[in-house]
Amino acid sequence: MSFGLPPLKGPFEGQKELGIVTGHFGVHDSFGFGIKKVKESVEINHPLEVSEKNYALKEEKLSLAMLRNNQGLHAPMKIMAELHATRQVGRLPFLESSNLSADTIRNNDDLLDFTDFLNHPDTEERMVIPHVVMERKLGVL
Repeated sequence: MSFGLPPLKGPFEGQKELGIVTGHFGVHDSFGFGIKKVKESVEINHPLEVSEKNYALKEEKLSLAMLRNNQGLHAPMKIMAELHATRQVGRLPFLESSNLSADTIRNNDDLLDFTDFLNHPDTEERMVIPHVVMERKLGVL
């Protein structure tokens, strides 16, 4: 005898891989798949939003192309190698990097951005215990 209730067993394992995230009633199953992210379903609001998101990348590609035309292939390769080397420098997980060396290579150290005085969310101050953070990173905890 069925009362129309969903079964007690959870979704089958391959359901996420197939992209099925709805429950038995056709709505998002928050218990099985986590809270739905609204940001993924929202469309772009303004035509300039895409342009602003890709502005820094396009500007960097343009400057590297101009540098290649003026000085040859070695100059952009040297800059990209230096940027790669600055990304490889590690810090302890509880210390945030200011990326000063990467900004110096890109000549962005002289520019004032809104993140310089409004504080970027990635560099917010957090009160953490350094030993606990290191133990978690190393897998001790």
